[in-house]
Amino acid sequence: MKKTKWCIIGAGGIADRRTIPAILQDKNNEIVALMDKVKPVAEKLGEKYGVKAYTNEEKMLKENECDAVYVSTPVMCHYDQAMLVLKYGRNLFIEKPVGFDSKQGEKIVNAFKKAGKQISIGYMMKYHNLHVKARDMIKQDKIGQVASIRLQFSCWYPEIKGAWRQVKKLGGGGALMDLGVHCIELAEYVLDEEIEQVKGIINTTSFKYEVEDSAIITFKTKSGVLGHIDVNFNIPDNASISKLEIYGTKGYIICNGTLAQEEVGSMSYLYAPQGDYEAMQKRVVYKPKVYLGAKQNIYTKQMKAFADIIRSGKPDYFYADRAVQVQKVVDKVYKENEPKKSK
Repeated sequence: MKKTKWCIIGAGGIADRRTIPAILQDKNNEIVALMDKVKPVAEKLGEKYGVKAYTNEEKMLKENECDAVYVSTPVMCHYDQAMLVLKYGRNLFIEKPVGFDSKQGEKIVNAFKKAGKQISIGYMMKYHNLHVKARDMIKQDKIGQVASIRLQFSCWYPEIKGAWRQVKKLGGGGALMDLGVHCIELAEYVLDEEIEQVKGIINTTSFKYEVEDSAIITFKTKSGVLGHIDVNFNIPDNASISKLEIYGTKGYIICNGTLAQEEVGSMSYLYAPQGDYEAMQKRVVYKPKVYLGAKQNIYTKQMKAFADIIRSGKPDYFYADRAVQVQKVVDKVYKENEPKKSK
């Protein structure tokens, strides 16, 4: 099989920690060049991966033939870099969120559709084996009709000098834009339907940066499932479980510690259908069945899925469209929380 050749834009950070190693775990992939605007970082990573390093993305794309480009840069760079990738006729895998808002994201995705080039967005949590299992169990009616879903995701993110996610004009938002989008995308994945209505509150409670460090949203899906998401930058890592809870008319699925960059955590499943109304409300604690994270690399799964689409020659835009839908949900919450203009 001919190897899929990659160029990397924004090779530091998550690209170096997770995605580049994930790309290289597939023997059918090859990295031909990488770019980072910080020259010492680019040179160090070029030496690490044995490829030519650049500080200018267009120069890299001009000088290197590749099948796909991976972009891991601040959100403010996404539109221009996506259009540059398209200018050179390459397929694109870009980190979430796809754009600064849904309008920008839609422009990006539609441009790739028109050109017949593949675009995918970095929502890796759908590849976690327990999230896949939860989705399958819901489809198999293992908990009956889904009544409610809850997601909680947080990280400790205090003031850090030069952190672009803490500057609104660079990242577009805070905890909701960074963590909330993962929860929204995951909820729509496991339920296999979109969110139709949303209400939310955001606040900067603990830190002094301009983006929100806390957000809570409530929503309703198209079929009527009610949901709740809370995300925080101000809860210590060791004090947060990061969980997904799904309750139905016949039982529950609860995933603990699965909203993560690794395939860890556990899932508890209980089938407990009830017939008539119990006036005494006697609660019996049943022992759920427990499943464990498979501890495989979810980034490898994600990048393999993208490379397989490219090799098939048949673009698939389902999850790219969903990434835009996720941003539409976020846009509504931010709009709702805009300061009221004085009369």
